[in-house]
Order: sequence, then structure tokens, then C-alpha cells
Amino acid sequence: MRTSHLLLSCFLLSTPLAAQSAGDRGVFSIQRGESPLGREEFSIQPGADGSASGSTLASLARYPAAGPAVQIQAMLERNASGAVVALQMDTRQAGALSRVYGAALKDNLTIRQTTPTAESVREFPRATGIVVLDDSVFAFYQVVAERATPAGARMQVLFPRTGRRGQLTATRSAPTIVDLSGAVTGTLTVDGAGRLMSVVLSDGVSAIRQSR
Repeated sequence: MRTSHLLLSCFLLSTPLAAQSAGDRGVFSIQRGESPLGREEFSIQPGADGSASGSTLASLARYPAAGPAVQIQAMLERNASGAVVALQMDTRQAGALSRVYGAALKDNLTIRQTTPTAESVREFPRATGIVVLDDSVFAFYQVVAERATPAGARMQVLFPRTGRRGQLTATRSAPTIVDLSGAVTGTLTVDGAGRLMSVVLSDGVSAIRQSR
């Protein structure tokens, strides 16, 4: 599995993107209503020979932002067609580490989860078009924004840490607005270049991109 060395991308979030001119880097402030919850730093890096070779998304989310009780490091690698190739998510909480590995083989996605007390493996068939999401990692919604269409793009979504699956419809109601319905309800905002600027969910949780 290639995830071990790819997770190193998560540790590069503090490195300038001078060599990643076609990529992206940002910070989300996460809150519920007006109450702050945490902070997420993320980067999206294209493949070595440009976007045609796929991309790697790396994220570090802290809850709360200062003196976090929970930290989630995530890496998602996609191929040129946007399909998941590899995934890793590390959750550190109360001194314990839980880890999720994901790897694609043909049209199957295998998810292995380890905790301090148990290990499990799940197989998801027909997973080529699946979209990975998480309740606490908001940079993943960049993929949803990319796939949204004016007519409404329907996609299968998977929350690897919980195993929850469902169907999501992403409708581009305006050039920079994407409405979500189905497994997740809310609104995404992107800028003119398609970069994710905000995620506002119907449960009151939002992730707002901060100016640097």
C-alpha cells in the first residue's frame, strides 16, 4: 500500500506552495453558529506532471484550534479520472491513535481500520465513482464542488471513519454556489477558479476559508 509515504504530505502543510503553483493551500475556521469549534489546514497538490496525473489532498484538523483534544490528519490520493487511489486518516484523541487505511483495487475499495483495541476490514464494491467525506474534515468537499452540475450530479459518498454510506446530489445553482441534498444537506461556495471557500451544513456547522 502506498499510503504510508503519502501521509507525509500532511506534514508539509506549513511549507510554502512555491513548487505547487497549480495546486492550492488554505485554512478553514470551523464553527457551529457563532461558536468556534476548530481549525483545518489543507493542501491540494497536482501530480508530478500536472493535473492529468491526479492529485493528493492533505489535511490537518484540530478541535479546538488551540490545545486540541482531537486531531485528524487525512490524505486522499485520486487518479486522473478523479477516482480514489489511496486514503489514510489518523485520529488522535485522549492519547490514543485510531487509523483508517483505504486502497483501491480494480473497482473495489478496501478500508482497514485500527484502534487501540480492535481492527476491522470492509470491502466496498463498485467504488470507482465514490466520494470520500468526513464529518470533521471539510477540505474533502472540494471533490463534491468539482463534480457539481447545474442539473444536479448524483454521487455515492462514503464516510470511512464511521462506515456510513449514502447518495448525495450536488447542484450548481449559480457559478459559485453548490447546493447539497441527500446524505448531506447544505451549501458550498467556490471562487472563480473553483477553489472551495466555504462549507455551510444544515446542522449549523460551517467551515469558512480564512484570508492569508
